[in-house]
Amino acid sequence: MTQNSAFHAYTPGVWSAHVQRGPEAPKDAPELAQLPQSMEGEMLEDVARSVEAAAGCWRAVPIRDRLKVLRRAGATLRKNREALLDCLRADGLSTALAEYYGAWILRQGEADLLEHTATELLRSTPSSSEVLVRRPDGVVALITPGNSPTINSAPLFSMLLAGNGVIMRAPGHDGGVRLIASECIGTALEDAGYSAKLVQVVTGRSRPLLEAIYSSDVVDTIVFFGNAIAGQSVAERGHAVGKKVVLELEGSDCMVVWSDADLEGALDSAIRGFDFSTQPCPIPKHFLVHPAIASDFVRGLCQRASALQTVEADPERGSLVPLFRPEKFDLLLAEARRRGEIATGGHRVDASGQPSETGSYGAPTVVMLDHHLAGHDTGHDDLLESPLFCEEINVPILPVVSYAGDDAAILDAMLRTINGIPFGLRTSLWTRDDAVATTFVRAAKDVGLIMINRDHAHHPSYLSPWGGPKRSGGPHGESHLFWQKTSHLQGVVASPAIVRAALLGAGDKVELEIVDEVAWLTLNRPERHNAVDRGLAEELSEAVDQLVVDAAQIRALVLRGAGPSFCSGADLKMLRHLDAKAARRFMQDVTWTLRQLERLPVPSLALVRGFCVGGGFEFALHCDAILASESAEFGLPEVRHGLTTTAGAVGRLARAVGKHRATEWLLSGERFDAATAHAAGLLTAVVPDDELDAAATRWSARARALPRAGVTATKRLLAGLGHPDTWLPELEAFAALKTDLDGEST
Repeated sequence: MTQNSAFHAYTPGVWSAHVQRGPEAPKDAPELAQLPQSMEGEMLEDVARSVEAAAGCWRAVPIRDRLKVLRRAGATLRKNREALLDCLRADGLSTALAEYYGAWILRQGEADLLEHTATELLRSTPSSSEVLVRRPDGVVALITPGNSPTINSAPLFSMLLAGNGVIMRAPGHDGGVRLIASECIGTALEDAGYSAKLVQVVTGRSRPLLEAIYSSDVVDTIVFFGNAIAGQSVAERGHAVGKKVVLELEGSDCMVVWSDADLEGALDSAIRGFDFSTQPCPIPKHFLVHPAIASDFVRGLCQRASALQTVEADPERGSLVPLFRPEKFDLLLAEARRRGEIATGGHRVDASGQPSETGSYGAPTVVMLDHHLAGHDTGHDDLLESPLFCEEINVPILPVVSYAGDDAAILDAMLRTINGIPFGLRTSLWTRDDAVATTFVRAAKDVGLIMINRDHAHHPSYLSPWGGPKRSGGPHGESHLFWQKTSHLQGVVASPAIVRAALLGAGDKVELEIVDEVAWLTLNRPERHNAVDRGLAEELSEAVDQLVVDAAQIRALVLRGAGPSFCSGADLKMLRHLDAKAARRFMQDVTWTLRQLERLPVPSLALVRGFCVGGGFEFALHCDAILASESAEFGLPEVRHGLTTTAGAVGRLARAVGKHRATEWLLSGERFDAATAHAAGLLTAVVPDDELDAAATRWSARARALPRAGVTATKRLLAGLGHPDTWLPELEAFAALKTDLDGEST
């Protein structure tokens, strides 16, 4: 029994020194266990059972509470960004590549993506009593490849958010997996009072570990990263013993360059094909090029390729690493010479980049193939029978295929090649012609991700960078999100309020507390000055809905912000991710919430300190009274961002301070102080900063003492006086401006 065929589980405390020391294993780390073969299954079973016990508790935790833990873990990972980059460099990447792929990992732990995933775990339907929820599978075994374990540990965040426990395999030398799983996620779990055994890293060879997993009664799901041959075996063995198998396998897909392409953009994307000596799956591996642009494209690609360096020669920006399988480079090089013309490269090099017959690096190689060799004119694409297309390219040889014929025939031939390649991870197209792009999107069906005029290796903001059909994910493969693949769908027929209370739990962005018949509604994103993102908007809607139900039990409402500010308006970082339609829907939902708040049959007070700008100002305008501290600042800065106010702010502001003053504030976007707002008639009162809470208490006591019937009738009379409700034209103007801005940014 060799040392590498054993495995060992690691806990957070063992690796606590890693963050300070970098990617090398700490000296006090336990040695790999020297176990006889018969003991491996027992050891895996012990690890799996401890994960199972932790997962049993974790799945009962409300989704929003899981979200809080993973948000903290993501924040810890961002604080340890340099340590993460050290781990990626230890995997063989240059600093530039480490930063690029490190961003992929960091994205998985960002709050907005986690919150979006949380909303997908529990979805409403058109029926008021039917809800779709995702249930965790249980214990997931995540097997990463030896050449890129750190990058492929990123799915941990979404797997855990779904409610699973995870056993994760990593090579013995790895530091990145342990940094993410133990130092960031494990520590966040412990700090929140949960068991860090929910995520355990085991090290050793994949085969004996998989054998133990197949025989385990505890492991429910296997997520396997690897090549297609190994993946087929894992699928067969896993399914035979009743386990769900999720495959993330080979990627070797096409980038298409049309005659009108942005050539510089296409070349910037194409040169990523040599990242890490062409080993990563999502980079472009084949180029299908329109003949009108082919010579310029090849010339530009060759110029960029000849300037590339090895990581050893250029640790900062080098893209080439030692060949994992030098013999495959030699075989594909021979195939390239047989089928086409070598435009650049075509030899091995040493660490300094000099030609060497025994060098451990491959020179970046571009091979030109034309349509005659490809056989498109006969209707039979014999190029797909070549190892350059039917085997995964993971050495630095990239083929460029040029075509002849009219545009319709060329596009048809390209699409037949794309759909004929036995991989299905992603494909991209560079064109300014919307008709070509439309045809491409309609016909390129056998890939997991399609991109138009975007870097082929682009990491989407919310879509999955993983998954696809055919060899990329097996016969059941598709573009997949790991939270989705490690959970299963369940329908629940019940009141959505019951389902949300049972599974979603309480949020932390809005707090509702009722004390002595006074509702204190607190916006709780103090680190962002209570900027309104989708999570806060959703929780505010839930809180106001609850107040509508409980209206008979309250006599007053105070709306306030946690921390130094009342509310700084819509979160611009969130808005940048939304297209015009999604932004309009977001603003419409917030407007409905404010209408519900405004119509409550009790007096409402906006308690303002710090910033009360943008959407925060709109919130205050929907309350019956505004009480501000002397240092409060007001403003509607939307015009300075190329946008307009929404939620009916224009009409409400004009009614409160008059058209001319409202016009001045709206068109300038400038901030103004509390004294100015009070003088204009906007505020109920201004008090010293340290007396604001006491003033709110006095206001609420007076409101609570008023007879309910009189208050309700008076609010009804005031509402009947009417005001120019401008929310609909505001919303239309906002959506139109957002469309223009999105077009400019694109």
